[in-house]
Amino acid sequence: MYQAKRPLLQPIIFVLIAAALFIAGCGAEIAAQNWPGIAADGEQVYVAYGNGVAAVDVAEQQLRWTFPDELGPGLLFYARPSLSDERIVLGDFGASGGMFSPQATITIYALGRPESSGAPPSVLWTREDLATDRIIAPALQTESQVFVGTADNHLYALDAESGELQWEFTANHSIWAQPVYTEGFVYVASLDNNVYALNPQSGELKWETTLGGSIAGHPVLSDGFLYVPSFDRQLHALDAETGDEVWAADATNWVWGAPVLGNGTVFFGDIDGNIYAVSAETGEQQWTATADGAIQSAPLYEDGILYVTSGQAEGDVAERQGEVIAFDAETGDELWRQETAAPVFSSPASVGAAVVIVFQDAQASILNVLDKENGALTWEFTLPAES
Repeated sequence: MYQAKRPLLQPIIFVLIAAALFIAGCGAEIAAQNWPGIAADGEQVYVAYGNGVAAVDVAEQQLRWTFPDELGPGLLFYARPSLSDERIVLGDFGASGGMFSPQATITIYALGRPESSGAPPSVLWTREDLATDRIIAPALQTESQVFVGTADNHLYALDAESGELQWEFTANHSIWAQPVYTEGFVYVASLDNNVYALNPQSGELKWETTLGGSIAGHPVLSDGFLYVPSFDRQLHALDAETGDEVWAADATNWVWGAPVLGNGTVFFGDIDGNIYAVSAETGEQQWTATADGAIQSAPLYEDGILYVTSGQAEGDVAERQGEVIAFDAETGDELWRQETAAPVFSSPASVGAAVVIVFQDAQASILNVLDKENGALTWEFTLPAES
């Protein structure tokens, strides 16, 4: 059933990284980045897509609001918005400091939930004095704290109500992965190959585990295991209390995106387009399958179905396509496959009977709503550009 795909050239992936994360710009450059972040809540999705952040009602097929209210040049948003009952927290890629200040201003925003469906969000607090490099990782919210990882190697713990800094931790390289929280621990992974377990109240280091490659996708915590993707071509299962490795499952290339769990199985993909299903307890392989492009995001598991997004990393940029594939999570049998007009490097979101994806082609950011039953496109929406 399975045949490993020809490995993609590593320089191709470095080009993707450079285009997505290190080239500031607008217009076509924004479209080329193709790294929008999407989060779902009820019937709405919240998309950070370069120009701003948009709330879209999928059921009503209607744009609810954008942030900032007046979209314009200067700001870039790509980190997936973090949602709670009271707040939407996100960070930006920064705004230029101007002629006399070569350093960009990076802002963390806490937005209040709109009281009516069409009202814009209120700004509860902002922090412009912490990060000095782009925010790529989604923030993590608890009842009382907000944890924000930054590309300048920091993890910040903030008071959720006020934004006041409680403590900060410094890794040895950028943090692209969303932190993970459980009572007594906050875990954060870094491009420095390390996973750190910290005391969430003080920031004190409890343990540190070094893997064989950088970590771009966030770890997943379940039943005492911390599942960590790595560029060392493995998914690692660590003991969440000690950081000791319990098992590692092999891939053929970098494991970029986060894994997802379902019914005792861990699912993950690599940048060669291979999808793996392994036992959550032992790492034993259960099945494998393939996509036609690189997998750089977490799959979506729901009701026994696994949804995977991918995108072509080679060829002319304007001609690259992507796809969404639905698999039977128990057997790995393909249920349907839907091509997209551009690569999809963001995780899919679930809204009712639909799978929602977002991607950027050469002209705009596009939201696609697909029927979960057969992958048919039920609605396509072009997100607003700069006014």
